[in-house]
Amino acid sequence: MTYHRLKLILAAATILAGCHSGSNSKRTEIPSSNFVTAAAETKPVPRDAASDAADDPAIWINFSRPDSSRIIGTDKQGGLAVYDLSGHELFYYPAGKMNNADLRYHFALSKDTIDLLAVSNRTDQSVDLYKINTNGSLEVIHQQPLKSRLKEEVYGLCMYLSAKTGKYYVFVNGKDGAIEQWELFQVADQISGRIVRNLKLDTQVEGMVADDEHGLLYVGEEKNGIWKFNAEPEGGDARELLTRSTEKENPYIAYDLEGMAIYKLQDGEGYLVTSSQGNDSYALFERKPPHQYLGSFSITDGIATDGTQDTDGLDLTSLPLGKDYPAGLLVVQDGKNKEAGVAAAQNFKLVRWDSISVKFNPVLNTNKP
Repeated sequence: MTYHRLKLILAAATILAGCHSGSNSKRTEIPSSNFVTAAAETKPVPRDAASDAADDPAIWINFSRPDSSRIIGTDKQGGLAVYDLSGHELFYYPAGKMNNADLRYHFALSKDTIDLLAVSNRTDQSVDLYKINTNGSLEVIHQQPLKSRLKEEVYGLCMYLSAKTGKYYVFVNGKDGAIEQWELFQVADQISGRIVRNLKLDTQVEGMVADDEHGLLYVGEEKNGIWKFNAEPEGGDARELLTRSTEKENPYIAYDLEGMAIYKLQDGEGYLVTSSQGNDSYALFERKPPHQYLGSFSITDGIATDGTQDTDGLDLTSLPLGKDYPAGLLVVQDGKNKEAGVAAAQNFKLVRWDSISVKFNPVLNTNKP
């Protein structure tokens, strides 16, 4: 074989390797100009540094005192933790292998309304429901856990409040791509539910988020991209793949796609955010169609906190939460937490939205007063 021919073969092999979209392909790194740092972090979950435990946060807004809002984080090895906005743990509930959590406000119960938390519990293959008290503590509110019929163990979860009917729903999925939609309703002074719809994607899913105002459900098929469904129970099976949410067409996406949340602005504007585990980054899309990809950012080491890697779940609010988070808050799970440079149990990082918004050109909109 001639030297010239060998060079051609090697060049062709290099090109093919660069086009490969599998887990061993080279990842495009996020530019350092799009690095941000966390403002705070939570106490680690009560596990060792080798445990994959912390998973998904949910932000509960205290509307009367926004700076006293809470972060509810799942520990998929054993329970639920509640933190303040400085990251201090206030409550811990050893309630089972809790995977994903989401919440909605003002569920009508008896003569009152409650703030409602739903959690996927892998211990008993269920969706568990909790009332969120005024101090952020949790109280079981289901008549009995909602027993899933999924063949695979319960995994990802999100809630949906229909602007059309005022009904509350929970979506829960399994690792085989199957999704159940549960309608919630009052029974006596507690809450129960029934399955009203089933959906199915081809491969593993987890991250989901519902856009209540637009009546949409977004589902992250971990190795294929983000799918959009009608969130109403009669919405059928029709789905749409978001442009540039796949590795094949976007070098800044690196599988797996995991947590998802929405930054809401007035008139239905805003942003969809998802974690891209394969390159330790977070991708942003326009909330409104055609859901243009706007760019990505990463969370790196700062003075007070370390950066994030392998993020599973995340949550996001656009509401001002006091002086520390005047334009809203992003909370993300950190899969490789460090304390003083040493590996530690996983935790959650808190990031100011206005520290993210200025990294984009044009600068992202905020709800900052």
